[in-house]
Amino acid sequence: MENVKLSINKYKEIKTKDDSLTLKNLEYNECYHSSEGALKETYYKHVSVMEEISKNIEDDEIRILDICFGLGYNTFVSILNRPENKKLKIFSPELDLELIKSLKDFNYPKEFKKIKHIIEAVSKDLYYKDDNIEIEVANEDARKYIKKLKNIHFVYQDAFSPKVNQELWTFEYFTDLKNILNKNGVITTYSVATPVRCALYKLGFKLYTHKFDIIRKGTIASFTDLDFPKVNFEEKLKRTECRVYKDNS
Repeated sequence: MENVKLSINKYKEIKTKDDSLTLKNLEYNECYHSSEGALKETYYKHVSVMEEISKNIEDDEIRILDICFGLGYNTFVSILNRPENKKLKIFSPELDLELIKSLKDFNYPKEFKKIKHIIEAVSKDLYYKDDNIEIEVANEDARKYIKKLKNIHFVYQDAFSPKVNQELWTFEYFTDLKNILNKNGVITTYSVATPVRCALYKLGFKLYTHKFDIIRKGTIASFTDLDFPKVNFEEKLKRTECRVYKDNS
């Protein structure tokens, strides 16, 4: 297959602090990862949470929704850290087909070499399956796509920020996520914004944050009690209005 070269007018390659590469999307004026490190952020904000909680999930298949696929770090690092005796089924919407088709040529960290065949398959076919892993990348609108899903264990809420992509941070959007999560459902996100946490709080999620001090902490939302530092959101609401992003705002 012919190599797909990314438009220099749309993307800029960025080296992050852990030496892993990310891209800046010049149309959105945002990077796909923070400067802390593409690999580091992916593992500690999303995958490590999935790893720890999955130990207590009886299901033999863990179903993950990765919003949005982007460079695929969340999905690929999940595969590299697949919990023992668990299968992974990963769903991910992504509108940028040019980006997906280019991933087979992206300069990923050396740890990704062992899954190069998976990266190439996803880049070519937007799909991969073996005995333990299934990946489905959907080149369609995330708001429509997620309504087709059910029984999701984890949502990696990793869209561009509300400043440029508010439709993936609204109360109505999080309501749709709540409807597709199972009883053990967990949402992980880099965001600590009050409107985001307020939407999750109003929808009945318990709010936590990450255990690690080596990254900027985000938010973990769960239906059940977790062994993570709890966010005392009730105390915050004594000082702050509980405002959410809305679809019509």
